Amino acid sequence: MNKILLSCLVFVFSYNAHSSEKICSRDRIATNAFNNSILIQDRMVNDSLKKSSMYIESNDDYINENSHAEFDDCGALLTLRSNKIIKTKNNNNKNSLVNQIDISMDRKDREWHYNMVFKIDYLEQDGAIKNLMTQEMKGKFLTDASGRINKSEDTSNIVGGKNHELTQAVTTFLVDDKDRLSESHRVSTLQNDSGKTVYDYDDQNRLIKIASDSTTLEFTYGSDNRELSSKKVQKSFTTETTDTTCKQWNKFGRCTNARQNTLILIKDDKNGQDHIYKHPADIKYDYVY
Repeated sequence: MNKILLSCLVFVFSYNAHSSEKICSRDRIATNAFNNSILIQDRMVNDSLKKSSMYIESNDDYINENSHAEFDDCGALLTLRSNKIIKTKNNNNKNSLVNQIDISMDRKDREWHYNMVFKIDYLEQDGAIKNLMTQEMKGKFLTDASGRINKSEDTSNIVGGKNHELTQAVTTFLVDDKDRLSESHRVSTLQNDSGKTVYDYDDQNRLIKIASDSTTLEFTYGSDNRELSSKKVQKSFTTETTDTTCKQWNKFGRCTNARQNTLILIKDDKNGQDHIYKHPADIKYDYVY
């Protein structure tokens, strides 16, 4: 799956039904939980979630993000809608580079089909907008005979200035001896889009780390098994570190309010002085049971 899309599907939605066991087999619940670990980064919460929403907003207008997911009675993801806008201002604080990502995903029988549009625009002080790049992706998650996701396929149409590129990619998902997601391998015709992602767990079967070539995501938990915080480090031409700490939980252990702090480090090898930008934001989660 495209790295941009992967980074956008990192949510704290989860499902591990108790009341639905009367109508859902344990195998079905386990299969849905496994699939959600790929689709929306499932967490271990013992409730019967039907809808979940997330809102992120920073005071400095750096990030605005919202997402909404819906599930069936056995915990399978039915739909996902997500929009994310990041505005990075230049040194004179007048013009901005705007990254926007829109994602839609829907379940169709034993598959999940998704569309993603990623845009980079240059926004001038007078309101004029110049598009620098647009990527339109269409893809689907496929399942094996047991209903578990084992592969995704996607195609992209990328336009940047006078350049136009059509790409294809396939991602395969592997499990360990405890039937947990252990690795994903992506092979793409787009340069720098292929790679491997590794998933690590602690002795209590909790996901503690996700690592790829450019991104590392780590999780910490409390003694009550609730997720306390996460730390994401993404390296490209900059180093972006995002620390998220939960402040409140509902009775099922789901986070309802969190604080997110993003630090961007830009190396200046020419002048020997690094540039650091900090962007605090608040996160709110809403749930329907």
